[in-house]
Amino acid sequence: IDVHVHGFLNDHMNNMLLKYIKIFGIEKAFISIYPFDLGRIDPSHEDVLKGNIKIKELINREKSFRGMAYVNLLNSEDVDMAERFLREGFCGIGEIYRSVKPRPGLIKPYIDLVIEYDVPILIHVAHRLYPRSRPREASVYDLCRIAFKWPKAKIIVSHIAGGGDWENSIEILKRCDVSNIYIDTGGSVGDSGMIERLVREFRRENILFGSDNIFSTSIARIEDADVDEDIKIMIYRENPLKVFKCD
Repeated sequence: IDVHVHGFLNDHMNNMLLKYIKIFGIEKAFISIYPFDLGRIDPSHEDVLKGNIKIKELINREKSFRGMAYVNLLNSEDVDMAERFLREGFCGIGEIYRSVKPRPGLIKPYIDLVIEYDVPILIHVAHRLYPRSRPREASVYDLCRIAFKWPKAKIIVSHIAGGGDWENSIEILKRCDVSNIYIDTGGSVGDSGMIERLVREFRRENILFGSDNIFSTSIARIEDADVDEDIKIMIYRENPLKVFKCD
């Protein structure tokens, strides 16, 4: 079960996505629109709506897909839109991308929704090591603040291997020490020891398999990890099923 997948506005790309989903034996893929398909990192409400409508088409077409409602925290109209898609069977909100940092005042309406509908919210994070200015990008620390403030919300930290200092992210998670924060294992970074350290220092029941569409690397990261097979099964299947309760 893959908790972090992106669909596309382009149907050829979606056909390729479905091909790889089947090749890698992914039973359920929780998909949101690919942020860069919307043209900018702070897309208009109209563009966000177009992306979510495309995701709805995909989940109606393919039984392995489950919808996630993409939103831009800067668009006030996106709140009602997100609730509409949750009512129509979407399984969560996200990936919240880097249009703006997820300040409590901005994210509260969506936190209220995920608590009401008992679904998770997936938020893009990174702790950059290289000199590239992304002042609107969230950190794990930002998500810890949200998890502390709303303990009934299920907060998913996106792609531990998505770039930047993953060791710093694990340190923050360890200090954060709240039960309602989860992390997906996706991303392109191939450093060894990542999963072992997560299992050792974080709540193993809160580790979720995710790929961010980088399927082979993300699966290899779990397969190569020096952890017990029952823990791998937890990450691949048991933990996601506890977080995502929609059928």
